[in-house]
Amino acid sequence: MDRLTVAILGAGRVGQAVGALLREAGYSVTAVTARTLQAAQAAALATGGTAYTDNTAAARAAQLVLVTVPDDVIESAVADIAADGGFAAGQVVAHTSGAHGLGVLAPAAEAGAAIGAIHPMQSFATATRATQDLPGSIFGFTADDDAREVLLAVVESLGGHAVDVADEVRPLYHAAAVMASNGFVAVEDMATNLLVSAGFDERAARRALVPLVAGTTINIRRFGPKEALTGPVSRGDFDTVRAHLEALQSAPESHRQAYLALNAHAADMAEEVGMISHETATELRAVLGGDEV
Repeated sequence: MDRLTVAILGAGRVGQAVGALLREAGYSVTAVTARTLQAAQAAALATGGTAYTDNTAAARAAQLVLVTVPDDVIESAVADIAADGGFAAGQVVAHTSGAHGLGVLAPAAEAGAAIGAIHPMQSFATATRATQDLPGSIFGFTADDDAREVLLAVVESLGGHAVDVADEVRPLYHAAAVMASNGFVAVEDMATNLLVSAGFDERAARRALVPLVAGTTINIRRFGPKEALTGPVSRGDFDTVRAHLEALQSAPESHRQAYLALNAHAADMAEEVGMISHETATELRAVLGGDEV
């Protein structure tokens, strides 16, 4: 397939990484945009092409338009470009949002463009890390028939693996990704706070958690989450759970509620795979729910 000319609209961390990798794969990145010309010029150095602050002008300069602006402004950005005549038949327009489906690209489709959504299931702390981490990632993939072949080639060129996600379930798909990534970060911050309350300094707390988390991640990869479950709930250690709840009385309420919700689900998991009996799981749920008699 011939490599298309590409415009990156909103060259933040994801946009810069996608643009740089597509450039390496032989695509011609002809345009990149950002809110300021200085930011667009910096992105252009990494991705090639011309720096723009005008999304419509950038869209007109390419056959493949990748919309990588923040989720909440995709719909308005696409509508504005369409109103200004920035889309045309023969173009392929795609966004990289996980939560949004094809509906936000309707104005581009009405102008004759083929449309799709390619969301990398990856966490991007910096543009440099994004470029390194994108290859090997799963991409939540939704596309109309005319865009499918082009966008599958894009995902392959990024080193990714496309998995079809029905348009109507993309918010659910994205909620799962948020729980696995952002939710995990929030839990680790809570654990760090609790260790600090237990006498660790913050740096030591983070250092202590890293190998624990790394080992858990390896076990999940090897065995799956249910078989990787360890800890007091998986053993039916009621007294340990009660001691935790007592200690958490002085913790922030968000930390206590997270402990309760996560361990109630852990009890369900442990029962499902036979680590604990139904009676033990029921009693653990009573302890966690404050319903002991």
